[in-house]
Amino acid sequence: MTPHGIPRRATCGWALVCLAFLSCTEDATAAPAPQAVRALAQRVLPGRADSFVFEAVPAADGQDVFEIESREGKVIIRGNNGVSMAMGLNWYLKHTCRHHVSWYGDRLSLPAPLPMVKPKVRRVAWARYRYFLNYCCFGYSLPWWDWSQWERLIDWMALNGINAPLSVTGQEAVWQAVGKRLELTDEQMRAFLAGPPYLPFGWMGCLDGWGGPLPQSWIDRHEQLEKKILARQ
Repeated sequence: MTPHGIPRRATCGWALVCLAFLSCTEDATAAPAPQAVRALAQRVLPGRADSFVFEAVPAADGQDVFEIESREGKVIIRGNNGVSMAMGLNWYLKHTCRHHVSWYGDRLSLPAPLPMVKPKVRRVAWARYRYFLNYCCFGYSLPWWDWSQWERLIDWMALNGINAPLSVTGQEAVWQAVGKRLELTDEQMRAFLAGPPYLPFGWMGCLDGWGGPLPQSWIDRHEQLEKKILARQ
């Protein structure tokens, strides 16, 4: 039993439900990869995105791949999925233009016209899954972020080839929903959930209730934020 009268087996069950919930996205109508990466390019390179064309190609023996070449004054970037195409865009910015997108600032004063690519570049990823973030990030900085900050981070992750980011924003809503199904009272649930800076320590089983209770507005807001994050990722 936890100090708040919640069985330990229940907390394990909630964790499994959270993993199932966070392993899929609800948005089945997301834009196809070329359109999605074009939208990314418009955010990262406002006014210059029309210089790039994004096209789909098959995977390379099951591995992610991107290709870059020039054609009729355009930079053609191909990939087997959206992340691969974004990797190709970032490779071009770094290695052909000598520019970059970074955590704290961008260097993106691109020349006009853009440098052409000769010969064609082709790169195959050696790792199928590229992981990013850890639980403590969701206590230090990320609990205070809004969608504009998350959108920027998701773009940065795609540009750097991340395809398996940890995504646990809003899981308090899942815990709350499962708690109700287990006939736990709102008082028990609110006492159990930790405050925002301590949420990772609660998820790791180190504590519960510390710095709480969480306002319902927090839980609802972060549930909606996570849905946007998952739909974009």
